[in-house]
Amino acid sequence: MVTGKKTAQSLSDSQWFGIERYYASFKGMAHETFIDTIQSLIKEKYMKAVEDHVYILTEKGEEVLACESDRLSYLKHLNGLKYASIETSCWQVITLYVQALSNSLYGNFNYSPVVRDFSVIQKVKSVFPKSDSERKVQAGKLYSEVSRILFEHDKVSADLFVKKLSGYNRIGSTFEQISLVEGISLQETVLRFRAVLHSLIQKVTSEKIDLPMLYSLIGSYTEAPALTNSASRTYKMLKINKSIEEIMSVRNLKSSTLEDHLVEIAREVSDFPIIPYIDEQEFLKVKHFYRKTNETKLRPFKDAFPHLSYFQIRLVLAKEGGKHATGSST
Repeated sequence: MVTGKKTAQSLSDSQWFGIERYYASFKGMAHETFIDTIQSLIKEKYMKAVEDHVYILTEKGEEVLACESDRLSYLKHLNGLKYASIETSCWQVITLYVQALSNSLYGNFNYSPVVRDFSVIQKVKSVFPKSDSERKVQAGKLYSEVSRILFEHDKVSADLFVKKLSGYNRIGSTFEQISLVEGISLQETVLRFRAVLHSLIQKVTSEKIDLPMLYSLIGSYTEAPALTNSASRTYKMLKINKSIEEIMSVRNLKSSTLEDHLVEIAREVSDFPIIPYIDEQEFLKVKHFYRKTNETKLRPFKDAFPHLSYFQIRLVLAKEGGKHATGSST
């Protein structure tokens, strides 16, 4: 889950335990490193094991966490489950655009781009202003929009984000360089940066009219559903009117796997219709039960609606934002 392996199980677990924001927090972390960190926390008596692979904070750990709550407040801006799949593309477009715009304003067109990905370069070219006057106007708008978002973050996180940007006669700092200068760990440096970036993406998604410059840069990424690769393939086939039976046959999928895909799609694609899979009246009844009880476990729904399958219940919860909608019916 923390490394960002996007499977039905990892998606389900991150929602089940209410830790969606920490999804993909440490991409590339080795399993041994994760275990060593846990053992270190146990040794320092911040955590203790209650059974195999199950740990809780000790009183000492709770006290430290409470003392550090203000400093760790930046973590509330993380939204790994939603944005981990697009954060790199969004950042690359933003940082290349800022670098190109900054250099052009100083009349410098001979610089080494910080991003060489062809699709990113084409994206920046497609929205880049043609005249000097346009560039000045766009620079002012972009500065205003980014500043507005950065002011909602603590100074350390905001400064860190700016230091990552490249411009005229300046290459953005590495995470290692920032970590050394700020006197914070490399892990915290990365998490602070990602928290600001996720916040920016979220703002562009929800306030695109008020952030036209940023939306022109990354809007196309934010509008794409954040699906696993396999679910994305299923969704594309559904959009060209392939039947469930055809998809299962062509892709050699089990019915349980296909159901997982449909639940994932229902959660991520707002206009995906689920009525073909559940009667509308039944959908409304389950929806009412969920809103009335705020129940998040599947069993009470099954007891209340024994004639419905777990799959149908999960579909409704997916549409309603239920925590346990994703993952296996079993």
